Amino acid sequence: MVHGNVRKLAFLTAAMGTLIASQAMAADLTDVLDAADEVYLGNELVSDPFDISLTPKFSQRHEWAKLKREYYEGSTKQMRLLNELEYKRVVNEFDIDLEIGMFHDLSFRMGIPIIISDQASYKFDTSSDKPEFQIDRTNSWFSPEHTNPLTPYRFFDLKEGETLKGRDRSGLGDMTFGIAWSPYNTERHFIPERPWEGNTGRSTVTLAFDYKAPTGKMRKIDNSGAGNGAHELIFSVAASHRFAFVDPYIRLQYGLPIGTDSAYPEYGANQTRVDPGMWGRIDLGIEFIPYESIAKDFQRFVKIDLRGYFKYTGEGRAYSELADAFGKGNCYQTDGSDPACAWVSNKWSNAGADNIAAVANGTYTGMYKEDGLFDYEGFGAIGGALNLTIQPIQYISIIAGVAVDYEQNHFITFTKLGKDRHTFNKTGELTGEGKKDGLITENAIEERNPTYSKALDAVGSRIKRVESVNLEWFVGLKLMY
Repeated sequence: MVHGNVRKLAFLTAAMGTLIASQAMAADLTDVLDAADEVYLGNELVSDPFDISLTPKFSQRHEWAKLKREYYEGSTKQMRLLNELEYKRVVNEFDIDLEIGMFHDLSFRMGIPIIISDQASYKFDTSSDKPEFQIDRTNSWFSPEHTNPLTPYRFFDLKEGETLKGRDRSGLGDMTFGIAWSPYNTERHFIPERPWEGNTGRSTVTLAFDYKAPTGKMRKIDNSGAGNGAHELIFSVAASHRFAFVDPYIRLQYGLPIGTDSAYPEYGANQTRVDPGMWGRIDLGIEFIPYESIAKDFQRFVKIDLRGYFKYTGEGRAYSELADAFGKGNCYQTDGSDPACAWVSNKWSNAGADNIAAVANGTYTGMYKEDGLFDYEGFGAIGGALNLTIQPIQYISIIAGVAVDYEQNHFITFTKLGKDRHTFNKTGELTGEGKKDGLITENAIEERNPTYSKALDAVGSRIKRVESVNLEWFVGLKLMY
């Protein structure tokens, strides 16, 4: 059986003729704006005292996925994945990118993202034609022991046939500041009589460092912020070489997110993950230049950029796909009433150590507020991009592109139970102080992870994101001087 998202991926692949994914241009990978320099335009060496570019562009991103739940089938002693939700997210964004030449092959750059709209939606996954795999509000549960806060009766409390929309997020996103430097530039070795051996105006090796600042309001279940609440350090090295009308390139990237204290609080020594996961990426591509006219006073060209990439994101903690519907008023009870409750946040929470202490000492009397952060499993993504740049007149380029990638299936509730520190009995009573027994006792506050939720993170109850397809397109202008 071919699932809906797989069909979408096959259609997009056939339509574009290739797998595609990042929206950066090939020139953006290796080209660095100059200052206080001289460059060849055709065979003429001209002064280039100052370069600056401003790139406003609009992009739209679509995410499709299915959220499935683990289920341990006692009769067969097998772990199965049950249908739960169909997930979709649409992000409309307007970006302003600025780059300024500082010196020879050295530039400063800045990106300002403005989120126009960022909204997720959910509905029960009824795509299966087998009755035993159909899901609705009567069988979306972890355990019938609904009086136990660790095992809520119903997890997804949606109404059949209707779509639950999450908060519509908007505002300033997380701004990026960076520098790029080309220690090797083929322009320095350009031979006017043999232009095909040079890469006029193009650096062939570029090193870059970018800092993504938490300028956007951190997204939470009770606000409409669009920021990620983390500092992120991004290191990259890219190389390209021009051969007549083609320009192959490669880029390697490494990203290290560091959560702010307010957005990613630490709840104690037993917490296994605090920050989002680090990531690495490789891009391989080729730029085709079917038309190019270079003169001192009038430069025109057409460039087609085709690439593929692979990205791996390590285990970490971040705002979850599950969280954006928290606090919404689409929670239906067995009598059909709508008490305007949330469909997860009024159940057992993973929001902090106070919950663990309350359960451990018997003072748990209600539900604690959910913060929307969940641990997730590491995953890979494969894709590519098809981009077009047309410069019909001097100093102005039209840019457009489309991108798609496919994410590896991965758990989005993946918190570990805790850390082995002492020997306890099953009720959490200390029996061997300072001695480790190779086990983590769930009822022992000294060992249990404060962010662990049995209803979400226990093997047999975890939520997995599968069949993930992401599509993005953009259009904009690049203004240069």
